[in-house]
Amino acid sequence: MKELIRRSIESLENPQLVVTEEQLDKLARFAQNLAEHGVERGLTALSQPEDIVRELIVDSLGAMPFISAGQRVADLGSGAGVPGIPLAIVRPDSFFIMVESQTRKANWIEEQILELGLQSLAHALPMRIEDVAHSDNWRGKLDLVVAKALSSLPSLVELSLPLLKVNGALLAYKGIKVQEEIEQAANALDKLHGKVEEGFTYALDGRQRAICVVRKLRATPKTYPRRTGLPQHNPL
Repeated sequence: MKELIRRSIESLENPQLVVTEEQLDKLARFAQNLAEHGVERGLTALSQPEDIVRELIVDSLGAMPFISAGQRVADLGSGAGVPGIPLAIVRPDSFFIMVESQTRKANWIEEQILELGLQSLAHALPMRIEDVAHSDNWRGKLDLVVAKALSSLPSLVELSLPLLKVNGALLAYKGIKVQEEIEQAANALDKLHGKVEEGFTYALDGRQRAICVVRKLRATPKTYPRRTGLPQHNPL
């Protein structure tokens, strides 16, 4: 696993994606745990090492250049701990919460945090995103939100911007249709006071990927996000 991860990172030819040997060891251990238990525990449909490394480990590092020391980051709909755990491994000077409403998945995330020695800088939060976003503990308190394979950009804007400080940013992992999603998010961006900034594009095994950056310009109206399920089932 370790050499697969190393080669995949090197293939990106991005000087900003630099990881230490210790971090590679932890990424490889996490990848191996996913390969051994991910399917049986309902965490991922991926079972082949190459697919796990590409989609769940290396692709997760796409947001790495945007995360600085001392920042508080939420991974929304973390599932198997992706991208939050790989990012916590390579950014040990920041703090991550992995928001995951399904208890069995949140338990898995906590298991991985303990096994990988990340307990001082990462935590699983077994709550619905809408409830977290209306909680005084988290609303307007975060520097960054990351989301990978969770929802369309209009929904992500409504779910994430309430959690961010003013001038904080959503880092949304997207594919080749990112521009189309940006156009669809115009109404949500207007209502929640967000602005799309220049992001980061990269090719992973010949497939185009993008990190879409949405900056929070002003405080979010208290009515957002709407009640559970609406942001995704009826986007703005």
